[in-house]
Amino acid sequence: MIGTGTATAILVATVFLASLLGIAAGGLVGMVLRQPWSPKVAATDAVIAAVVMVIALFVVSAIDDARGVFESRVALLLSIGTASAVLRHVLRKGWT
Repeated sequence: MIGTGTATAILVATVFLASLLGIAAGGLVGMVLRQPWSPKVAATDAVIAAVVMVIALFVVSAIDDARGVFESRVALLLSIGTASAVLRHVLRKGWT
């Protein structure tokens, strides 16, 4: 079993990776949809991806605990976080 410090470091690294993936995916989608890009938009993508990933972390772990499944869901959580940034750009395109 890993210690609390190691688990915290893994969580921080995963949230940071979700933020970077959100920035990258949001930037690519914004470029494809020809939306203006700025550091503020990138920061918003990073925050949205990180927050959604942390919420998904709690939901997925609760579901897995209830089902008795114990396996890594990091790829699923990163995909959910990245998809939230992409969805934000797609919905923003529809509103303008």
